[in-house]
Amino acid sequence: MKNIIYISDFFIDEILGGAELSDDVVIRYIEDKCSNLKTVKSQTFDPTIHKADTFIISNFAGLQQSTKDWFVTSKSKYVIIERDQKYVARRNTAMYNDFIAPESEVVNKEFYASAYKVFCLTNHSAEILLKHIDLKNVIVLGCTQFSKQQFELIRSNMGKDKIDKFAIVSGKRSNKAIQHCELNKLEYDIIPPMSHKDLLSKLSEYKGIVFFSHAVETCCRLLIEARIFEMKIITDNKNGCTYEKWFKELKGEKLVNFLENKVKETLDTIHKEIQ
Repeated sequence: MKNIIYISDFFIDEILGGAELSDDVVIRYIEDKCSNLKTVKSQTFDPTIHKADTFIISNFAGLQQSTKDWFVTSKSKYVIIERDQKYVARRNTAMYNDFIAPESEVVNKEFYASAYKVFCLTNHSAEILLKHIDLKNVIVLGCTQFSKQQFELIRSNMGKDKIDKFAIVSGKRSNKAIQHCELNKLEYDIIPPMSHKDLLSKLSEYKGIVFFSHAVETCCRLLIEARIFEMKIITDNKNGCTYEKWFKELKGEKLVNFLENKVKETLDTIHKEIQ
């Protein structure tokens, strides 16, 4: 049985963010495949202590430079799940024209190049990455990861009568969304912070959502959920999922059915490549 260490800045018991929700799905899937998996926070990872056959690295802002150098020189097998553009110093290519940062801002080149595989969630996120680093190890997964329980929860909130207003999720660049609604005379409600379960229940009641991100979103779960709920979406060009064919063409039950199969495919791909 292979020993696998999953490294990330935070896990689902600390932060209920999109990356943490998706990481948890990957972790549980690999555990179910009978792998001996251990999670380690990037800030506390020590290669002299944490030994494994394969390392899966998600968000890694907390990794020391010396640790990244160790991964490169030790020839250890590691894969990267690319979630938030840690190949540029400010982790946000939305600051630059055509999402292309100046060469002086590009970082972690060797770390990405030395990985066995780099998994990108969408074609858009892969295209931006490859504009900055010439890589031969990129695999496009095609979507982020949802669990069976999350799909069941989404399904339980489908088909509701809609409030004739737009939803703005608090904290998700809400000031810009509010300004947009007021400028365009759109009625809106602000959804305050709440559990993911309660958020889905509340979100599904609205006819639309206004969402503007300050950074590139590799595969925004919130917009995917809104699309499943057949909401009108007002957003910008920073969201990787909106470029995908399935996002443009599918919604409602058809989108859920597609994503259930697609997520299984992404998980199988990750599992295959870490063997």
